[in-house]
Amino acid sequence: MFEVTRQNFDSLFPKIEYAIENADFISIDTEFTGLYYDEHCKPSLFDNSAERYAKLRYSVQKFTLSQIGLTMFVRNAKDNCYSTQTYHFYLFPFPFGSYDPRFSVQTSSLEFLKKNSFDFNKWVKQGIPFLNNIQERNLTNEMAAGYLFSGLNNDDETELQSLCSKVAAWLPNSKVGDILTLSLPKGSESSYVYHTDLRMRFAHIWTSRNPFDQIVVEHVDKVKRQLLERENHSSHQEYQKQQIIQLLGFTRVFRLLQISQKPVVGHNLLMDLIFMYEKFHNPLPDSYAKFKQDIHKMFPSIFDTKHIHYCIKRFLESALLFTTGNLKDLYDGINQNTTILTMLQPKIKHTESGDFPEASFPHQAGYDSYMCGVVFLRLCHFLHFQESGSSHFKPCSFKDYLVTMKKFKNSVNLIRAMVSHIKLDGEEVLSLRPPLIFVQSTKAGTRLISQQLAAWFSMYGQVDIQMINSREAIVAATNFHCAREIISAFRQHPLIKVSKYRFWEHSKLGQRILWGSLAIATVSCLVLLYNA
Repeated sequence: MFEVTRQNFDSLFPKIEYAIENADFISIDTEFTGLYYDEHCKPSLFDNSAERYAKLRYSVQKFTLSQIGLTMFVRNAKDNCYSTQTYHFYLFPFPFGSYDPRFSVQTSSLEFLKKNSFDFNKWVKQGIPFLNNIQERNLTNEMAAGYLFSGLNNDDETELQSLCSKVAAWLPNSKVGDILTLSLPKGSESSYVYHTDLRMRFAHIWTSRNPFDQIVVEHVDKVKRQLLERENHSSHQEYQKQQIIQLLGFTRVFRLLQISQKPVVGHNLLMDLIFMYEKFHNPLPDSYAKFKQDIHKMFPSIFDTKHIHYCIKRFLESALLFTTGNLKDLYDGINQNTTILTMLQPKIKHTESGDFPEASFPHQAGYDSYMCGVVFLRLCHFLHFQESGSSHFKPCSFKDYLVTMKKFKNSVNLIRAMVSHIKLDGEEVLSLRPPLIFVQSTKAGTRLISQQLAAWFSMYGQVDIQMINSREAIVAATNFHCAREIISAFRQHPLIKVSKYRFWEHSKLGQRILWGSLAIATVSCLVLLYNA
């Protein structure tokens, strides 16, 4: 596994580019600084797809990515083997010009990262920058106009003011041709801004950099200044271009993924897709339909192993495989039951980087992306041979697998919602959740408390409570068994009445519509009788 930071990103980029171009498919995973920005953003069994997108969109706009993992899988037909290359990227936004991003953190998410050996120092000090298209365009325009001073942090702003003060004190007493050498703080990454701003503020100087990374200020006349500006124009543009490339950072890899149009595999992938759209492409659109359309255009072939497991869970359990949809459990189950996964399954080996070191852990993005890709391959092989039968006695190509997995293509898992998944390239799926449950207080003066209802009902499975008023509530259950158990268990409860929710009976809106329709029908009948 290659660990990629700001220090080695440029040297590894050609290798990453080559790996993406030659991959049969690419598995991804991300880690971020928070899941839900506030209580209103938490997932609910009452959420439809558009409502869930709106919640995630709000949270993603507040948080940032801390890691992203990519594993490229390449099939070697001769050896019936898939070679892998795994890259583990630390990401951290870098301030430049007016771009000085702010992001929130959720303490539980940081605690989760800490428990899984996340290196916070490496994240902040060596994280790779990134920009979306709008940020890139704004910075490019600022650099072309020379307006970069406004975005400096306090230390760099103080340093720039100090440099300007030194030049202002030196210039009146100097003559054309005189030189002033200015030292910069060690490791300063704002030298471009310093050069640009000094040249804009002082019309009779020219700045350059010596081999010791110092700023060399020369007192020049008007003619030489114009000559130097003309000579420097092309190199200045090239420097701006290179600066933007450095600031783009991981966005360059994201664009390679887009261009390649290779199948993308993830586990519980929706949050990853939304984060990548916001941080590397464009600000997330208000419209859920627009988001789906754009993501499908970027990545036309997406597979979610969480959704695949959900669809074939009973089939796998009947074969004594994998009892949970947790990625690590799936991966361990595959490795422990390789003999059950049918004949001719391909080998998987790591390229160049050898086996994963002991420092690799679940919930490190690189390692998780690798586990996800392995799970996908094994499920492909298992399902393909189950469908083709024992008559298939030759190794399968990846195209064979894609035909088998077509029914799962572009379906992304949705946790704790009205629907089990979203369809990125088609119409919204119908809800397979059980009917809602209506709860009503039966004792005068007794108020319903959502926490109490949740404590009672959660013994039978996952539930969410939506209060209508102090005496009425609606309950959403995660499955039919849970809903039946709740209705049965509380049939004779002394404090509450529990029944299936009926819109026309229990909803105030439904009752208004019903009574309004009856009133209109009655009036219409009377008018007809009168006219008769």
